Amino acid sequence: MFEIAAGETGDPAGVGKTDQVAAEEVSWQAVSRSRRHRRTPDGEHDLLRPPGRQRVRTTTKWGFWSPPVDHSGRTLKITEEADRVELKVVSSERQCRSLGIEYDAARIRRVYFLDTPDRALARHGLIVRIRDMDGRPDDAVVKLRPMASHRVPKWLRRKNRLEVEIDAMPGHRVCSGSLKVRLGRGTVARTLRKGRAPAKLLVPAQRRLLAACGPDGVSLDDLIVFGPVEVRKYKFQPAGFDRQLCAERWAYPDGSTILELSTRCPVGKAPEVAARLTEVLAAHGVEPVEPQRTKTDMTLRFFASGEPA
Repeated sequence: MFEIAAGETGDPAGVGKTDQVAAEEVSWQAVSRSRRHRRTPDGEHDLLRPPGRQRVRTTTKWGFWSPPVDHSGRTLKITEEADRVELKVVSSERQCRSLGIEYDAARIRRVYFLDTPDRALARHGLIVRIRDMDGRPDDAVVKLRPMASHRVPKWLRRKNRLEVEIDAMPGHRVCSGSLKVRLGRGTVARTLRKGRAPAKLLVPAQRRLLAACGPDGVSLDDLIVFGPVEVRKYKFQPAGFDRQLCAERWAYPDGSTILELSTRCPVGKAPEVAARLTEVLAAHGVEPVEPQRTKTDMTLRFFASGEPA
């Protein structure tokens, strides 16, 4: 059991409620076979492609993403708790140049992860992340990913404080639950400047969650910092797409970078949004790189072993 000090299990008034988690049963449905691209009189798809770009072939009706299926190929129900999905794809900066991402206009933040030297929290499906938001309120989050490997405490479910969503990347998806709190402006920088442990920034509710779901024999004092990573986040709406797309460029100390594109939508709209986003990205020559790994996994690997991102 994750250990916390006596008197630190209170319920802080500063933790805000997340949106009510919908308890509806949703099936991820494949895009209909009858779906066809609209074409212009000259036979081209009506989505404009930059000169010289070729259409990227995709292998599923969901485009880059695929619905979960059982061994017989039947579509499975994802969850009864999440009401939204975040579609993510890691691509290369070279391929994404045609999207016109303006890094100079992007918001900058510095991201830190906390874990034991041997990444015991990550092995138990726990993520602790702290962000220095560069002049905006900093934040701290404790995330259960995957949620299926945990028994979520009743007090947390009762107060509807856990933000639940599906993280979907090409080839895999997982349901996660996050307990997030806002900190003051400059709090993370001041804490590090004074030599204090950033784990102390976690509020009592987050410590209770770690105590309930964390590995045995681990305490806050055992956590070390993995980071920072400088992140530039830019939101834009590419032509032909009816919602915002988020581009995050993560830059590591050795000069290596990763670029993730993402968008959120209701679970019931996921097949439609995934198919359309694939069309838009393919029209710009953008496709997933291999392997597809989460930013958290790549960051922990980098700072633990120096493995390039």
